[in-house]
Amino acid sequence: MPELRANNEKPNFDNNPKLIEAITEMRKNFSPDTQNKVINAALRCTYLVPATVEQSTELVADEDNHVDFQNKSKAKFILINNNKTKGTFFPAFTSKEEAEKLKADRKFQLFAMKFGDIATLTEQTQTVQGFVINPFHENLPFTQEMLSSIKATLIKARQERESASGSGITHTTNENVEE
Repeated sequence: MPELRANNEKPNFDNNPKLIEAITEMRKNFSPDTQNKVINAALRCTYLVPATVEQSTELVADEDNHVDFQNKSKAKFILINNNKTKGTFFPAFTSKEEAEKLKADRKFQLFAMKFGDIATLTEQTQTVQGFVINPFHENLPFTQEMLSSIKATLIKARQERESASGSGITHTTNENVEE
């Protein structure tokens, strides 16, 4: 399965095992702390999202009314149904091995996407309930409501950081500190 990027960043799957560990820990000991660790890990991951890509050719006219053929590509993301909630979700996989568990009736490609990319796609698609990480193993859903709550929390935290930096409070890192 070829892997495509949804943006220009090079996919980085290094954080994905940390997410799996955090999910396992949360399922053993569910608490606000373990739930926050899962969310924080999920925000830092790159996922593989399956889609079919359709190619078409369109006639396009320029400002001088010269007509030219242009190839257009359109991605149609694959959806899965949750039989319990009767909802539809985008599947998001943490590895190619997890993605291979998806049995689709048509050939698909995998797009490497960050959490925010998938959240935006979900937010723009009102017919889905959310997205689900590794639906055939960890089966961790992020519903539209959860994503709205996470987004609001992140916006509030950013605003607090910005207002703190405007109040004369500074922060530093130890990146350039010699030992």
